[in-house]
Amino acid sequence: MGYVIYIAVVMFLAPLCCVLGEIYFRSGVSKTFDITWKWLIFWAIGIRLFSAGISQVSNPTFTAGILQLPESAHIIIRELGFANLLMGGLAVLSLVFPSLRIAATMGGLYLGAAGILHIIRGLDHVNFKEATALISDIWAFIIVLGFYLYNFIPYLREKT
Repeated sequence: MGYVIYIAVVMFLAPLCCVLGEIYFRSGVSKTFDITWKWLIFWAIGIRLFSAGISQVSNPTFTAGILQLPESAHIIIRELGFANLLMGGLAVLSLVFPSLRIAATMGGLYLGAAGILHIIRGLDHVNFKEATALISDIWAFIIVLGFYLYNFIPYLREKT
């Protein structure tokens, strides 16, 4: 249950609190969507991937249990952990260096691909923790799609 709570906080609650806090405490904030993307990328991609990376490098058994993999998969899970650390770290840094934000969305594309792989594996094999990961992976992908639409379709930017 702790995993589900953590995912809910990182993917939804923490970004929402940060967006509302920044809008409330910083007068003159004009671009609500810019603030929203900043905090969603930081939390839902950055913190999510960085913390997953730490977990996978230090305790591959947890991820192996979620995916129902044998102990022989631990080396691959650790390698996955290093990739998660790097992508998550980039998204975390994008909070301080906004120019990194577009590159940081790579982590969200990666999570979307992972979510699709969960579905391809077959939903009948998905346990509760894997379903939680699947939902959060797809949510991160939706965040990235929204970010791209907002930033690359000029009409959407003019309306905010």
